[in-house]
Amino acid sequence: MAVRSFQARLLFLLIAVLVLLEAGTLVSVYLAGQRTLRRSVAEELRVGARVLNRILDTRARQLADSTRVTALDFAFRDAVASADMPTVTSALQNHGKRVASDAVVLIDLNGVVTADTLSGRLTGKRFPFPALLHQAEEHGEASATVSFLERPYQFAIVPVLGPRPIAWVGAGFEIDERVLTDVERLTSLEVAIGPAAANANDAGYATLLQHLPTGDGSRVDVLLRRSLDEARKPFVTLQLQIAALSSLILIVAVFAAVIFARSVSRPLRVLADGAARIGRGDYVEPIVVREEDEIGKLATAFNQMQSAIAAREDKITHQATHDALTELPNRTLFFARVSQAIAGSKRSGASVGMIMMDVDRFKEINDTLGHHFGDQLLIEIGRRLEQTAGPNDTVARLGGDEFAFLFTTPSAERANDFAERVGTAFDAPFVLGDVAIDVDASLGIALFPTHAEDADTLMKRADIAMYDAKKSLSGVAMYEAGRDEHSLRRLSLMMELRQAIARDALELFFQPKIDVRTERVVHVEALVRWKHAVHGIMRPDEFIPLAEQSGNIGLITRWVLRKAIVQCAAWNRAGLDLTVAVNLSALDLFDSELPTFISGLLSEAGLPPTRLVLEITESAVMQDTAYALKILSDLKARGIVLAIDDFGTGYSSLGHLKRLPVDELKIDKSFVLNLSESAKDDLMIVRSTIELGHNMGLVVIAEGVETQESWGILKRLGCDMAQGYFMSPPLPAAKFEEWFGSSRWGGSSSM
Repeated sequence: MAVRSFQARLLFLLIAVLVLLEAGTLVSVYLAGQRTLRRSVAEELRVGARVLNRILDTRARQLADSTRVTALDFAFRDAVASADMPTVTSALQNHGKRVASDAVVLIDLNGVVTADTLSGRLTGKRFPFPALLHQAEEHGEASATVSFLERPYQFAIVPVLGPRPIAWVGAGFEIDERVLTDVERLTSLEVAIGPAAANANDAGYATLLQHLPTGDGSRVDVLLRRSLDEARKPFVTLQLQIAALSSLILIVAVFAAVIFARSVSRPLRVLADGAARIGRGDYVEPIVVREEDEIGKLATAFNQMQSAIAAREDKITHQATHDALTELPNRTLFFARVSQAIAGSKRSGASVGMIMMDVDRFKEINDTLGHHFGDQLLIEIGRRLEQTAGPNDTVARLGGDEFAFLFTTPSAERANDFAERVGTAFDAPFVLGDVAIDVDASLGIALFPTHAEDADTLMKRADIAMYDAKKSLSGVAMYEAGRDEHSLRRLSLMMELRQAIARDALELFFQPKIDVRTERVVHVEALVRWKHAVHGIMRPDEFIPLAEQSGNIGLITRWVLRKAIVQCAAWNRAGLDLTVAVNLSALDLFDSELPTFISGLLSEAGLPPTRLVLEITESAVMQDTAYALKILSDLKARGIVLAIDDFGTGYSSLGHLKRLPVDELKIDKSFVLNLSESAKDDLMIVRSTIELGHNMGLVVIAEGVETQESWGILKRLGCDMAQGYFMSPPLPAAKFEEWFGSSRWGGSSSM
């Protein structure tokens, strides 16, 4: 009974699939036919329009040629020259009859009709198409479609020479049923022209309304239409043929499905009995199926199941304890081995060392080059790290870009040596495909029993040491007692920072930049402060690194940009002619949406792009020169001013600097703070930087001006702008406005 039930369901499924396939085929054929019909009819209409234009062009040339023959006739020219109007009129009438022209006129050089074949209706009047006559005067002859006597006409005008033009002969054909009949005969389309075109539309037709170019500016419409019923007939016949053929195929397929369902059901019962035996734990008696098809292979698979179970369990165990990407031990296995090593160390007295390692800038590499490249990089890093490990060491991937080492060491000094050896894995560039990239890592070391008494604490303190190495840019750091509290404070600040941004707990201070020549403030630099409930006003260097580590730097940058642009726009509306400068983090240069975001803020605030300066450090640009240059070029193209900040402290070459689309150069304050006539080194560096910037066409700004003497030196050296506590410290917006109104650098202004 069960077999028949399965057989019936299988048969029903097969028939349903066949019916659906046939229905889908018929629907597809119908839709394809409709699309083809529409394209075919549209193409017929376009061809008809081209045929109509070609016929009109041919008629225009014929009309001009025949009219030119009359104009060249000696007797006609003599009659025109002698003003023999009866002869002229007779000649015009003969010409009209000969070429079947509907209207022929003689026009004097003043544009007045002197004779016509229209019973004198135009004689003595100005020619009604002066633009066409003007065209003939410029080019020697002219032809065009015009609206004449409330009907569309083709007119041609040629000169009567004697030998210079002494008059003009114009002949016109009415665009009537004769022309339209030619188009219908050649294209099988129905054509209507003039007023009839506007009333010839019908739901059963596809239409194309064409406006003929005219020489008098009038509108002459031509409507071409194609009967959809006539066009559809071949497609309907094809669809009926396909439907009949599909129905026949369906009947044959149903019979085949019945036979197939019966052939499948018999061996399936054998498989079901065998599966029940395997479920009971009987792996001895094999399943015997004589078929050589997929069901026979399924029986073979059942027979192999018993041996495969053991292999699968081994694989599951491996996957549970190893990283799927690098095949290195994962966090679970690594923690177990650390615990085992500590237990063994308590018996042997040896120290257990642990290194926590994090790849620097891995997120930027991943975002810039793609996740596939990032995965391949992690695999290559794991391979190199394994090469540096000894036979008794363990290297593991804990997750993301974080790796860990477990080793034994007799002393802390040997642990440092081991870490240095691990660091050599990053000495050579990583070459993946066509890309070579330099990668660095931060390593933190912790030892048992010096720094921890158990595996969990040892891993935490190695992690703390790793973050110390990352923050100090030292590459390697040993855990120091008491750093746990600092780490907790850092983690707490990271969590509080995002909340502070959401609560608008940040505040902008503004420090003026003074034009050295005029001694007036022209720019202000926006500097963010964090009003912390416990720690008070926090400067950027206290929380910006945390924001970069936690991924919140983009939120801060966008907050600062929004506030600074709105404030600068308000000052400019109030009469303060100021430009605002905002610092960008290195990570901001990997935000492809930043240029569009800034343009939106500027447009919303009504602030010109040239009123915004973005300051970028040399080191930020050097992290990924190609991508940074792409973002900077986009910003520059939008009219935003770019500046290199802290110049002199980075590692960029002059050739590299020359390629950057920057407008300003800021001398780092370390060269300006102690600038004096006696500080020869600083004086030489500042002078050289100013000359370099000016030679490159850049505005040079000195920050860190603290004394009158340094101000005087900068003025003597030709520095463009200066910034520092000698003029003003960073101030909140309200305090800055007070300073601007009272300071000699700002001058009075009504706020």
